Amino acid sequence: MSSRHLVGRRPKRERPRNGVPPASPGAGAGTAHGSGIRRRRTALLLAALGLAPLAAVALLTTTIAGTAITDQVNARIAGASRQAAGYLEQVIAGRVSALDTVANDLPILAIAEGSTTADPTAAMAALKDLSQAESAAQGIVLTNAAGSEILQVGSRNPLTGLPAGWRTTLAHGGHLAAGAQPPLPPAMDVAVPVLEGGGNPGGFLVETYSLGGAVTNLESFAGPQGMSLLVLDRAGNLVLGVQASGTTASETTAWRPEPPVTSSVDASLSSNAQVVDDGGASGPAAYVPVSETPWVVRAVLPSSVLASVSSLRIAVFSICAALGLLFLAAVNLVNQALRRQEQTETQLILQTAAMEHVAMHDPLTGLPNRLLFNDRLQHGISNARRSGRPLALFVLDVDGFKALNDDLGHSAGDTVLRETAARLQACVRASDTVARLGGDEFVIVAVDADASVAELITSKVRQRMEEPVEIEGRPVPVGLSVGLAFYPEDGSEPPQLLRRADTNMYREKRARKAASV
Repeated sequence: MSSRHLVGRRPKRERPRNGVPPASPGAGAGTAHGSGIRRRRTALLLAALGLAPLAAVALLTTTIAGTAITDQVNARIAGASRQAAGYLEQVIAGRVSALDTVANDLPILAIAEGSTTADPTAAMAALKDLSQAESAAQGIVLTNAAGSEILQVGSRNPLTGLPAGWRTTLAHGGHLAAGAQPPLPPAMDVAVPVLEGGGNPGGFLVETYSLGGAVTNLESFAGPQGMSLLVLDRAGNLVLGVQASGTTASETTAWRPEPPVTSSVDASLSSNAQVVDDGGASGPAAYVPVSETPWVVRAVLPSSVLASVSSLRIAVFSICAALGLLFLAAVNLVNQALRRQEQTETQLILQTAAMEHVAMHDPLTGLPNRLLFNDRLQHGISNARRSGRPLALFVLDVDGFKALNDDLGHSAGDTVLRETAARLQACVRASDTVARLGGDEFVIVAVDADASVAELITSKVRQRMEEPVEIEGRPVPVGLSVGLAFYPEDGSEPPQLLRRADTNMYREKRARKAASV
């Protein structure tokens, strides 16, 4: 609502009439005195009538403005909580996926079931491979169905941090994520069942996974917004958290459960919904549950962000009481304050979007990076699994890229990578994803793509890459090796497809190199 809808129409002040000569000296004195009293009374009445609507408008204005500012602040902290919760859900999903993949290995299942033909060496190798594939894995344990440890890899034993009844939770829920107990740095315990042929858990895989990377990401997100982000369990205990100071944020461990906060955490978990408390002692806060965990993300802004609401009321009523004519100026100040608030929110939204883009894209080519590629591939496989349609994964590698870099310099190498990225994007459909995994390695996720579609894409890629790349005015031939894998023929999970396509790519690279000799 604009200011013109809020400002009432001020009653016209009557001008004092010119004095009229009295009919007689005595009557004139009494009439003038009576007229002066009446004029003063009229002026007071008009002033009161004029200030009353102004005061009402001032009250309405401050109420609306205060509500708008409060709503904007609430939306800001709620959005931050949802984004942080979504990020943690992705981290947990990634670890569950990794553990599920290993839990399907026959050596792991045989050891968990206590089979006489079990191969402990192969099972141990699978656990070591999982641990080495992710540096944040601090310890992995394989147990039997009773929860007793069989094999362990790493320096931490995650069994000590699991809650009571964890085996029952896993048997019914499919996986479990819990905050690792102090004195560990921020970490979580993730567990999945090792399922027998009948679908019953024959054992469990449990991992302690460091959340140091999550802390770093939350710091980079919370710092520019001057916001604190805490991940709390149902009892209000701290799982991990970052505290803002100025425009930066750092990890915090100084936290004690507080009854109001614990109540809000419990309300959010019980309802599985967002809870906003804009009257908290430490400032407005929003609570968002992390799916399939007993955790809640709490986003807090300092209470000073709502101080403008009280200041606004004082300023507007002071101006109205002192001089009603300045009310329009006060409304203008309110509009300016709201405009500045809107601009600030817009800048924060743009900054958040820019941060998300930087986190998901390769800075050199502008293509999706490994993180976004993994997400697109997982979604593509999920959609293919539901629809029964095929999916093709290409792994592409520039031939002789190191030699090109050595001979022509890194600037020339960057030119080749950017041009290769542009050509690949020109060869695929709008529904396909081209990504750069790093170095000179690219991938293409082609949805709803059978062998004929994949062959057409491959043909287009080879045709485009036959054209030399112009570097500093001279044409430079660039070769590209292509490896291809199909869902579901070559694998039903992202790692399997990626390994198969990578193997096929290197096979072609060796063949091309042998043919050129």
